[in-house]
Amino acid sequence: MFQKSIKNSFTLEGRGLHLGKDVEIVVHPAPADHGIVFKRTDVDACHAYIKASFENVSKTYLRTQLTNSFGISIVTAEHILAAFAGLGIHNALIELGEEEIPILDGSSRMFVKAILESGVAELDKKINLYQVVNSIRVGNSDAWAELRPAKTFSIDFEMDWPGTALGNQSLDMPIVNGAFVREICDSRTFCRKSDVVRLKDEGFAIGGGIENAIVVGEDEMIAHNGLRYSDECVRHKILDALGDLSLVGKPILGKFVSCSGGHGLTNMLLRESFKRGDIFVSKEFSDEDRDKLPGFDISNADIKNLL
Repeated sequence: MFQKSIKNSFTLEGRGLHLGKDVEIVVHPAPADHGIVFKRTDVDACHAYIKASFENVSKTYLRTQLTNSFGISIVTAEHILAAFAGLGIHNALIELGEEEIPILDGSSRMFVKAILESGVAELDKKINLYQVVNSIRVGNSDAWAELRPAKTFSIDFEMDWPGTALGNQSLDMPIVNGAFVREICDSRTFCRKSDVVRLKDEGFAIGGGIENAIVVGEDEMIAHNGLRYSDECVRHKILDALGDLSLVGKPILGKFVSCSGGHGLTNMLLRESFKRGDIFVSKEFSDEDRDKLPGFDISNADIKNLL
């Protein structure tokens, strides 16, 4: 099987969740082994490129921020990264004239729709993947993240918000073929109602609102047009995890498990995995792996929630 990119460039416009600025992104096809790369068009061209890599993650509080060696950053990258990973897109160039990726509806849905409408192009080099061969866990008894060997790629996530309408949610899902498109990509970000004022005072969620986030109160969860799933919040945590895990630069064949984790623990897990050196082995993608990873054999039934 071969690496993929998009066939045609596309443009999306929206507002950044945390910085609240209007931004336009233009996503272009890219050649094999290019990877996912962001380009800031508002800075000097020699400083503008930021590779989507776990080594470039500079901040993880409430979002994933990527920063290059010149100090130029991209904020809230996780949703578009999840869209690429969930569709098996390995190479793309994303141009934007601001620091933050637009939040759109708070999920990956509009990114996925735009990618599929642009078309998917098969390139001239084969896919390599990382197979998990040993387990590793980071965190503590209250919040942790783990990678385990497994025959298919899956994410098992549990979260607990006592004293809120969210309560405890958990989901263990194989992220194979069109499962991300069908079950995960339209799950929206969320926050506690009691945190809204504090976050805005701290300079976060300036662009947040009911149109792009679920607000979790003590007795109810408020969402534009209602919840898309009864467990939409934990599905969004799976979405975020997929985006953050994609920063290894290759598909992962293994199982990711987390309890009350987030961007920080996922990045810590990846850093510790490569520091140890015995968690992954790199192997060439084979036909037998086709049904073990996301982005292959996506059907019309999978994309009906995008229409």
